[in-house]
Amino acid sequence: MNYELDFKLMELLNENDLRLERCKGNDLDEILSLYSERKKWFKQNSIDQWDKYLEHHPKEEFIDEIKKEYFFTLKRSNEVVAAFELSTNSKFWNDDTQNAYYIYKIVTKVGSKHLGNIIIDICKYITKQNHKKYLRLDCLSANQKLNQIYENYGFKLIKKGKKDYYSYSLREYIIK
Repeated sequence: MNYELDFKLMELLNENDLRLERCKGNDLDEILSLYSERKKWFKQNSIDQWDKYLEHHPKEEFIDEIKKEYFFTLKRSNEVVAAFELSTNSKFWNDDTQNAYYIYKIVTKVGSKHLGNIIIDICKYITKQNHKKYLRLDCLSANQKLNQIYENYGFKLIKKGKKDYYSYSLREYIIK
């Protein structure tokens, strides 16, 4: 997966004092800490999200995605302030399209603003640069605010489903 960013995205990263990197194994503890902090923040703000996130996504799963070079970080100075997975694995989509990338595991440092927007812009650009037609994601179907955020980013609801503990919405952005 090629991820050389254009001038506009590089400028956006520079304006926010950010650096995009493929995740290195030595960043993993810092990344897992972001998930724990965000989980606490959700609970404090009465948001039903990620109650057992790290139980359902063990450290080994992150290690596998890092080895495949699907996991990215955004760093400010040398601190990881956001992380996400961008892969060809269609986990909940159950289709064989080779023409899509899938976003998973987005996390941002509590108190940081606009990092989610930047991550989505980066993923849209990488998807286009690699000649993919779709950028896809899933999210908790009960989280109406998050679903609305993704809708505002242009991700259309394709379908809802349930697998084991997880009731999800599948969303797709068509690359133009």
